[in-house]
Amino acid sequence: MTVTPDQLRAARTLLRLEQDELARQAGVSVATIRRLEAAGEGARVTPATLLGVQRALEQAGAEFIAYGVRRRQAAADLYRDLQVISRESAALLGGQAPLSEADLYGEDGLPA
Repeated sequence: MTVTPDQLRAARTLLRLEQDELARQAGVSVATIRRLEAAGEGARVTPATLLGVQRALEQAGAEFIAYGVRRRQAAADLYRDLQVISRESAALLGGQAPLSEADLYGEDGLPA
């Protein structure tokens, strides 16, 4: 998948990387990063250079998807975040009776 200038800018912003830091990680110049991110300006770099910048962003945690980019999260981090959400939810519900079948379904057996 060929990434767009918008996706490159979005990935860098999502990861909170400055252009100089991305350039260092990708082994290219800051001017190269600027050219790649310039909207409407045909990227005047080799496909290998573009791929190198894309790989650097992916190693930093970006995942390029059709028409966008998202942050890839390690399974351990995701599990930790879900545990936090679970504890916070339990604290909010503290002391309330659990839901019963009658709470969830009407007399006709359909969801209430």
